[in-house]
Amino acid sequence: AYLLRARGLSGSAERDPFLLLIPVALTLAAALITMRCYPYPLRLLVRLAARGRAAVPFLGLTLAARARSAGVLPVLVLLPALSVSVFAAVISDGIATTQRVASWQRVGAPIKLTSDEDIPPAAIERVRRAPGVEQVALALTGRAQIRPTGERPVAIAVDLPEWRRVIGDAPITLPTLEGSTSALLSPGLGERGTFEIMWLSPAKLTTQGVIDSLPGFRPGGPFLLVPREVLPWPAANTLLIRGDVSPAELARLVPSATVETQEQALAAIRADPLTGTVRSTLLVVTVALGAYALAAIVLSLVAGAPDRARAMSLLRTLGLTERQARRLTVLELLPLVLVTAPAGLALGLGLPVALGPGVDLSSYAGGLPVGDYAPGLLTPVALAAGLAVCTLLGAYAHGAAVRRRDLGAVLRS
Repeated sequence: AYLLRARGLSGSAERDPFLLLIPVALTLAAALITMRCYPYPLRLLVRLAARGRAAVPFLGLTLAARARSAGVLPVLVLLPALSVSVFAAVISDGIATTQRVASWQRVGAPIKLTSDEDIPPAAIERVRRAPGVEQVALALTGRAQIRPTGERPVAIAVDLPEWRRVIGDAPITLPTLEGSTSALLSPGLGERGTFEIMWLSPAKLTTQGVIDSLPGFRPGGPFLLVPREVLPWPAANTLLIRGDVSPAELARLVPSATVETQEQALAAIRADPLTGTVRSTLLVVTVALGAYALAAIVLSLVAGAPDRARAMSLLRTLGLTERQARRLTVLELLPLVLVTAPAGLALGLGLPVALGPGVDLSSYAGGLPVGDYAPGLLTPVALAAGLAVCTLLGAYAHGAAVRRRDLGAVLRS
């Protein structure tokens, strides 16, 4: 995993052996470590239970310790199932988050209204007064000429403070212009110090820095960002809008303009057939392997069923109640869940980080690299709750099966 992150992919992803071996190697290593470490917390729990007066915790943990060899198979099933299930859920969440960021990068605001010609001030005022419109930021784009080189980059003049109020807490970052004559240039233009442009009127600008891109604006070549104070008059051909207003209403107010929304951009990204297939597949994998992890609990019950039934029957002759029998079964399974489940969850959360350079999901996320693998609490909590419920149900089912067995027949066997 370290070598993959250090050197990146060797050739294509399909041919890099590290990309194929890392999940198997990490899962095998985690399983071996878990099986090696499993007896130590179990012994500690048995010692703590032996100090108490209650017999059921001590008996349940003692049965778990004696059944350690039979618990190897459930560990080998539970750990990979949990890790792959969490891995699929984290990747799916990462794709969804990046898709949202990509939609904001494309539009740059909840609603963007763009015209090929200047929008009349009267039309801008109608948009501001339209029902549902909360905030409007003005922008102007056009070709500017840099003197004396004659270069003609795309110039973008926008009210950045107003734009920040429009986007609110959106997952995009806007640059900052420190003065009324500052300019941010694209890498193609580079650092220029102080220079002069001709755009509507001559203007002398000072290079503040370099930016790679600007949300909502795709000039397709060299560009520069300037404050609106550079303009000789408040012209605008782009409106960045926040509010609950329909695109059709905005198109009616400004007939010459094209209306884009962040929600439409997100829907277009998600509507791609391949993207939808990948997300559906990840969802199926998460659910299927989550159920497979729960099956490991059932497997643990089945593996030790004969010995457990005999022990329960013997304890029933000594006065073990049905409630105590269920608690005893839960306590026997508890160490398996407490030790294996965190290891599987940790491995599932770590796999996206380990495979980061080798998993290119940008084509499913609007062209942006998927690198934000910040998992929510929903998946771990849901899997932990499912394991707990399955353990309780298994304990009740096993207790009911033991009750139906003839006590004399079990003792004679």
